[in-house]
Amino acid sequence: MVARKLPLMAVRNLPPELEEEILVRVPPRSLVRFRSVCKGWNTLFNDKRFVDRNFACARPEILLKTLSHLYPISVDLNKDDPTIKISDLCFDLRGRRYDLEGTCDGYLLLSDSDNGALVRNPLFNQTEWIDPDKCPPYSSRQSMGYDGSNTKKSYKIIGSYEYIKTRTQKFDEVITKFAVFKFATNAWDVTYHTSQRYREEEKIVDECNCTVSLNGNLYWTAYTSKSYFIRMFDFSKEVVQTFCILPFKGTHSNSHTRGLAIYKGDRLSVLQQCIGGREVKIWVTDKKIGNGDDVVWINFMTISIPKFPMVCNNISSSYFVDNNVYGKTFFTCFLPQKPKQAWVYIVRGDLCKKIKIDEVAYMQLKSCVYVPSLITISREALAEGTEPKRNVFNV
Repeated sequence: MVARKLPLMAVRNLPPELEEEILVRVPPRSLVRFRSVCKGWNTLFNDKRFVDRNFACARPEILLKTLSHLYPISVDLNKDDPTIKISDLCFDLRGRRYDLEGTCDGYLLLSDSDNGALVRNPLFNQTEWIDPDKCPPYSSRQSMGYDGSNTKKSYKIIGSYEYIKTRTQKFDEVITKFAVFKFATNAWDVTYHTSQRYREEEKIVDECNCTVSLNGNLYWTAYTSKSYFIRMFDFSKEVVQTFCILPFKGTHSNSHTRGLAIYKGDRLSVLQQCIGGREVKIWVTDKKIGNGDDVVWINFMTISIPKFPMVCNNISSSYFVDNNVYGKTFFTCFLPQKPKQAWVYIVRGDLCKKIKIDEVAYMQLKSCVYVPSLITISREALAEGTEPKRNVFNV
């Protein structure tokens, strides 16, 4: 019996809209490898609209930084046995000890008091160095964001320094210097802000252990003797302002610790942990973050595990929460002082998995929550939001 030769079927491509809907949900690390599949995909992955959508869908990771390495830690949830994957991104810092200041849109901001600052996208192994001669020597901390009032993002770095000018029995007159680096001009501008910080009962205490960047602005928790709230640095107006009230009531500041994180890419989560019993309570906002006038907090989960680590006890620890097909899940990277070892905790329902990180040497460790991004780094893109060039500085 002779088999018939079947006619070749014409190759059918998916409609472009459906193809994009599939690809936009693929993790950025995989999309980087897919660039060479075809010209159409390479063009799509450079499209700003696609890049922004993919960033909104990307899963958060824990990023560990040592003196010369970056270690992204991704989580495979699984149903019964969540696991983690650790990558090693060797990063030559030219023999300098840069501190990890924070993240913004997939960028890492690192600074050194003597050698300036740099902005890096570890996904592409690309870095923008900022001339140390242009960096203000008096800024005590730096952060990165952008002016969100325009359709095109104009990225900035803010360095701040605060000192008391006048002190009376009733209040302190506080002068804050803001040094603003604009990539559009490649220069720092210094602005001044004067405020009256009242004594004791109205004194604002900022908690910067878990500062997060969202929609170009910077958010952190703060409190007075009467209330707890979130403060925000508005990068478009270059001012600090109160954003919203927190759901904590009747809790002394020295009996609990607090932390802040991004939830679902466009919302906020906040936790409060009892120092004595170690119980952790977590709230999330019911909808994406706007101007702060209509923020509603929803109870997300409570963790009551004896001897649970102090999640926000130091600047080296970080956390985030997720709600997926497997249920509400809590992730934290905890770096105790003794023994000197990094751990990842994953809590979901009755499951509490503790994973020791043996691959990372405990040397000047710092952790943060990081979301990989296809955004490429170039002076032009950072300044004007234009199509990035490929001739960036590689390290």
